Amino acid sequence: MGRDSPLSPMSKDFRIRIFVCSVAVGSGVIGAAVSHFRLPFPGWWPFATFVFVATLLESLHTRLRIAAKGSTSFIIHMAAALLFGGWWAALVAALSTFAGEVLRSNPPIKVAFNVSQRILTVSLAAIAYQALGGQFPPAYLASEGALASAAVQRDLAVFFVFATVYFVVNASAVNTAIVLSSERSFREVWNLNTRGVLAYDIAASAIAVFVAWLYARFDAWIGFGSLGLLGVIVPIVAVRHVYGLYHQLEDSGQELLQVMVKAIEARDPYTSGHSLRVSELSRAIAVELGLSAREIEQVETAALLHDVGKIHEEFAPLLRKEGRLTAEETALMQTHSTRSAELVGIISRFRGFVQDSVRHHHERWDGQGYPEGLAGKSIPLASRIILVSDTIDAMTTDRPYRKRLNLDVVIAELQKCKGTQFDPELVEVAVSSVAVRRLIAGSVIHSATPDTEPNRSKRVSWPSAGLWKVGRA
Repeated sequence: MGRDSPLSPMSKDFRIRIFVCSVAVGSGVIGAAVSHFRLPFPGWWPFATFVFVATLLESLHTRLRIAAKGSTSFIIHMAAALLFGGWWAALVAALSTFAGEVLRSNPPIKVAFNVSQRILTVSLAAIAYQALGGQFPPAYLASEGALASAAVQRDLAVFFVFATVYFVVNASAVNTAIVLSSERSFREVWNLNTRGVLAYDIAASAIAVFVAWLYARFDAWIGFGSLGLLGVIVPIVAVRHVYGLYHQLEDSGQELLQVMVKAIEARDPYTSGHSLRVSELSRAIAVELGLSAREIEQVETAALLHDVGKIHEEFAPLLRKEGRLTAEETALMQTHSTRSAELVGIISRFRGFVQDSVRHHHERWDGQGYPEGLAGKSIPLASRIILVSDTIDAMTTDRPYRKRLNLDVVIAELQKCKGTQFDPELVEVAVSSVAVRRLIAGSVIHSATPDTEPNRSKRVSWPSAGLWKVGRA
């Protein structure tokens, strides 16, 4: 009772279908508007070359942080727009995206969405470009164009408006689809997938100008511009391959850390999965605070490793003990944050932010914590986040001396201890966050069932497999 049917007006599937249909209709309307300003057909060979290269780059995608994939095909879409105009560029984007989707055997709704949002993205960017006085092809692609001329400078400046509109529209469409399918907040998805890289993507779009310029030069010199296109794509593919290998190594390193933490926690059935849950909660709070993607990743890593010092043998009897610890045992247990920081510092890239965050994750806002009795803002932000997350998970899991607490009790306890144990701002962020509340509720459910599945982590977020595509690296 009370559940929506798969296609009821309130169901998730229904909302996704409505959104995809809206994007498809929008792409048709905007595409038709752009077609009225289309330039002459560039020829089958140039057109086919751009479609082929864009399809190749589509196949070299990377997984983003939340349920999406990115590629460098935007370089070809933008270069095609500069050379052939918005209409033919939208067609290049549509055909290459369709080919990539079919090759991956994606379901029809994904194909329809990704093709439509690409048409919409390129078409709106082209309209904005021309509305501000930009020309297709721009003055700087002409062999006689001088960089000092007003026309060249205008077209170069307006191109970055084109790029900004492209990425904002693309990211907005994809992130909205993810919000509807994952039921996360738009802010969370935007912060993790887009916020930290948008400026880099816009800067990287300058490569499209070089690709278009090289194509125009080869076309003027030997009448075969596609040779220049193919020549510049080889290093792009090589760089993309190295980039992919780097992220594979980074993901593998994160997975190894999780295996190590899981092995440590196997000593105590009551804390199995504790560090992974704390890292999820810490990440969610960091996202709500609007931290950068890099800072969010560091907070999550510190949270994952905050109890790693408990691997030392002297903590084993304390972890297995049923009932409360004695004063002497408590004093020994309080050394685990320092021991954890010492182990974390062995890895050079964790020294500094991550190590300090681990060392001070039991400091209290009122200065009554350990190991150094820091207070207020002198406690590293990540340490304050981890303390809140650590306490939430402790309250929402069974312990030898008590059963897990429900959500209302957890929130009341956090409110009671803000300003003494916890940073008041972080408590307000935690209790008002839909993402954090969802994780708290999930922890209660999770703790009632055996931990039979490994946590699926990829650096920062770990929802189900990617659903949508975004046109960036």
